[in-house]
Amino acid sequence: MTTDTDGGETEAGEPRIALADTIDALRKNEERMRALLSALPDLIFRIGGDGTFLDFHAPSPGMLALPSGQFMGKRISDVMPPEIARESLRLIETTLRGGEISPVQEYRLPVAGRLLDFEARYARSGPDEVIAIVRDITEKKRTEETIRKNEVHLRQVRKFEVIGRLAGGMSHHLNNLMTVVTGYCELLLARIPAVDPLRPDIEKVRRAGERAADLTRQLLAFSRRQVLQPRTVDVNRFLSGLSPALQDLAGPSVRILFLPGKDAGEIQVDPDHLRRAVTQLVENARDAMPGGGKMRLTTEALERFEPIEGIEHPPGRFVLLALEDSGSGMDAETRDRIFEPFHSLKTGSEGLGLPSVYGFVKQSGGYIFVDSRPGKGTTFRIFFPRIERTADTVPGAGSESPIDQAPVGG
Repeated sequence: MTTDTDGGETEAGEPRIALADTIDALRKNEERMRALLSALPDLIFRIGGDGTFLDFHAPSPGMLALPSGQFMGKRISDVMPPEIARESLRLIETTLRGGEISPVQEYRLPVAGRLLDFEARYARSGPDEVIAIVRDITEKKRTEETIRKNEVHLRQVRKFEVIGRLAGGMSHHLNNLMTVVTGYCELLLARIPAVDPLRPDIEKVRRAGERAADLTRQLLAFSRRQVLQPRTVDVNRFLSGLSPALQDLAGPSVRILFLPGKDAGEIQVDPDHLRRAVTQLVENARDAMPGGGKMRLTTEALERFEPIEGIEHPPGRFVLLALEDSGSGMDAETRDRIFEPFHSLKTGSEGLGLPSVYGFVKQSGGYIFVDSRPGKGTTFRIFFPRIERTADTVPGAGSESPIDQAPVGG
């Protein structure tokens, strides 16, 4: 207690108590703010108007693209890629001038050996500084891409189902009509002399009928209505036996390297149709390399494989058969239409080769995918369900191969 000049008493400790209360309130407020920040999953930065990093908060140090010592006190333009830095500084300037929260900035940075996607927003926090809230949106982007691929695949499946039903129905009618045409041609050829001037014309009609019958077969293959005779096929032995014909088909300017995976396993397919499918893929790869090049034919046993292009598959083991070429590649639009009937980039082609491969693979319970970019070549990957080894195995056409063959498991 003290006495003032008027004889009244004052509490000497009141200012100290008030100051202590203020400090305690500030301390509690700071603790609340720290707790709030620690609960946020985002990176938060204080950045000066000139782009200098003043302070930051990170839920985990592993979320930072750089250690704090490499960016604190430095400008954005000193530590960020030029394009990202320019856009960041532009948004900071706009935010300081207008006072409103900036539009979203999206960019990609390498963090801990992975490319991650981020989005950033800027808000003014003082006359010459902003707060940047940066969020990792990598999973969001991945989910959006998966949804997009699912939608594209669903549209493609529906389109192929419609085309397949149409092709299957047409094939039966065409086959019946062409049977009549080729049948009458055979009768005429059996009845007229070999020197008859009409004979060459009748033979042309017969050949045209046979070609139409072949097109019908390919349409049936695409629509998954062809007659198959599945057998157990050892993939490595089958491809090794087929290799001389594949190298002959590819020609002297193209080198095929066969890389059989160790114990790739056996599949249940029609060997004749498998031969046609592989031959068709090699022919396509050859045509994409008019100046010569390389192909890699590989096999691999898989206990499982991750969904590709958003496509889920039944559980179980698979055999991968892949053909990679060093050709011209394809753009996305061409790649997405490559299995459509009558869609071909080759002059004089009916555009049924790859659709028939697609139909055969699907009818055999498999999956087929294609990866390609312009100038980067093309890779076809076929996944067949793997079966247990049996005695009734198709070994292939032979055991020797002129194709360069790496050791099994190489």
